[in-house]
This record gives sequence, C-alpha cells and structure tokens, in this order.
Amino acid sequence: MDTDLKNKNFNRLLFVTIILFFLIQIVFSITIAAEGNEKNSPGKENEEAVYIDAARLEYQNKKTILTGGIKIRKKDTVINALKGELIREEQKMVLEEKINVEYPDGKVKSKLLTAFLKNEEYIFENEVVLNYTLSDKRKMILNSDYLKIFGENNSFIAKKGVKINYDQQVFKGDKADYDGESKKMKLTGDVKIEEGNDWIHSESANFNFQEGEEGYTAEGNVEIKMILD
Repeated sequence: MDTDLKNKNFNRLLFVTIILFFLIQIVFSITIAAEGNEKNSPGKENEEAVYIDAARLEYQNKKTILTGGIKIRKKDTVINALKGELIREEQKMVLEEKINVEYPDGKVKSKLLTAFLKNEEYIFENEVVLNYTLSDKRKMILNSDYLKIFGENNSFIAKKGVKINYDQQVFKGDKADYDGESKKMKLTGDVKIEEGNDWIHSESANFNFQEGEEGYTAEGNVEIKMILD
C-alpha cells in the first residue's frame, strides 16, 4: 500500500516537472522572438541610418531640394540648416545658411556645408567657427574659411586664415592638420603663436594636446618677441 502511494506521488511529481519544463521552453521562445522583432522593428533606430526632417521637399533632376529648416541626424551627430540639396546617388548633402552642427566632441557653425553622409566627412566653408572639446575637457576654438572634419576619429584640416584660441594662447597660420587619435596638430604657413604681448613667428609649428604632454615646437626662420618685466 505504501509502495503504491509512493509510486503515485513520484509519478505526480514527474508529470509536474515535465509540464514546468515545457512551459519554461515556451516562455523562453516567446522572449527570443520578441527581442528579434524589437530589433527589426521599423520604429527602432538604425545606427547607420540618416534621419532628415524638413518643412518642404521638392524632387527635380535627381536632386531632392529641402527648405524651411532642415534637421539631419546620424548616430550622435545633429545638423541644422535653413535649406539644402540631397544627392542620393552620391550620398551627399549640400546645405546653406545658418548651419549649426553638434557632435559628441564639439560644435561647428558656417554658411556652407557639404556632408558626405556615408563616410562621415564634413566640409564647412565661409566664416567657420569650431568649438572643440579635448579629452581633458579643455576648449579649442578655431576660426577659418575652410574646415574638413573626418567623423571617424574627429581629425580635421583647416585652411584660409586659421586662428585657434587655446589655453590663453592664440595660434595663427595658413593651414592646420589635426589628428584626433594622437591629439597632435601641425600648423604651417606664416605661423604665429601669441601669448599676451609675447609672440613666436615661424614657418611651421607642431602642437601636442595630450593631457600631461602639452607643448609645441616651432621650426623655420623662428623669431621671438618677449616683453621683459
């Protein structure tokens, strides 16, 4: 009698265990399916996608003309402008008037912007102002008439009347090449480094903005003006 009761209890426990096992499998399958649907959902943003908002769109001659205020988003970069053209075959946008760009390490303003959206290359022209934040939170403000930013590593090339304000110093030259990975910059062409009333004039200069290694070297016909207290 006791043996029959034990067998019944064992069978009952085995049956409950099997049911629980199948229930867990079903719940697990539903969870995986839901996660997959969420990833592929049209409402979920794709990091490689470009999102564009505008007041008006007009398509003509294989160009999409946008007016009335434009907002473009790709990853963490946001671009605002009054008007522009989208050339889809080249994955390029040409934007004009009141251009304002924000990305994780800085802000840029200009009057003209050519944006190569896939390669994340941005060419700013006409009264360009770059507010760039270095890794140690110090600010670099650059003015020029031409600036090309490479979005992958935040490197840039600036030309035409380059002027940089940094750490109570002013750097001037014809061209600046900045490497975002090494935090180093080369300034060439009629270079002038100003600090207060003192200045250094040379043909080129190399700057290191890495924290703890800040400094510069000037080369080629170096001239120095120094006010003695």
